[in-house]
Amino acid sequence: MEVLGHRGSRNPGPENTAAAVDAALAAGADGIEVDIRRTADGDLVCVHDARLPRLGGRAVIRRSTAELVTRGIPTLHDVLDAWGGRGRIVIEIKNQPGQPDFDAPRERSAQTLVELLGARGLTGPDTGVTVSSFDWFAIEHVRGSGAGVRTAFLTMPRMSVNGGLSYVRSAGHAELHAHTSAVLAAADAAERAHAAGIRLVTWTVTSERAALRLRDTGVDGIICDAPADIVRTLRATHHRP
Repeated sequence: MEVLGHRGSRNPGPENTAAAVDAALAAGADGIEVDIRRTADGDLVCVHDARLPRLGGRAVIRRSTAELVTRGIPTLHDVLDAWGGRGRIVIEIKNQPGQPDFDAPRERSAQTLVELLGARGLTGPDTGVTVSSFDWFAIEHVRGSGAGVRTAFLTMPRMSVNGGLSYVRSAGHAELHAHTSAVLAAADAAERAHAAGIRLVTWTVTSERAALRLRDTGVDGIICDAPADIVRTLRATHHRP
């Protein structure tokens, strides 16, 4: 089972930074997951929230790239440099209704990401790059762009695994990133995903106990807050046959 660090690693943090990415990979994680948003300059930075107290409550998209960097928010280029092709990187496009940078179905962030990946030579299925989002327009834009990277649909807790799989299969995505609660509620979730030729990854795993339970269900990967703890626990236990 693949272990992916959620926003890099919560420890030592801060999340969504080059340091967090390096910490997760150094701890033995198979890869990392990070969030991206656009700045006022049209660049991509790694940050989860659309608005931050340290920005005076103003939206990330209303701030310049230079200002955001001085406030400790790295560009995607910085995070990709830290990753350096070690394992896998899942890049989540943040684009949700009601937030100031929401732009579906124009998908400016998705297009900017496609262009950035192309400029860095990170296209094709073997680059280790996967693009995910709750916004299906975003991942459909990436999938249809010719970039050739894996795409994954993120689902909220209230969506069943079957519902997510139905969309992923019909849209031609490679993975379903389902909420942990939905996966644990469906004993045959991994079996159904594999029968459909889809990889099943779960988010967000916050305990070693949950990681072990999910491994036993046969999921392909977990996105976890503290990858060092999870990796250590998984290595210390035997996988159930």
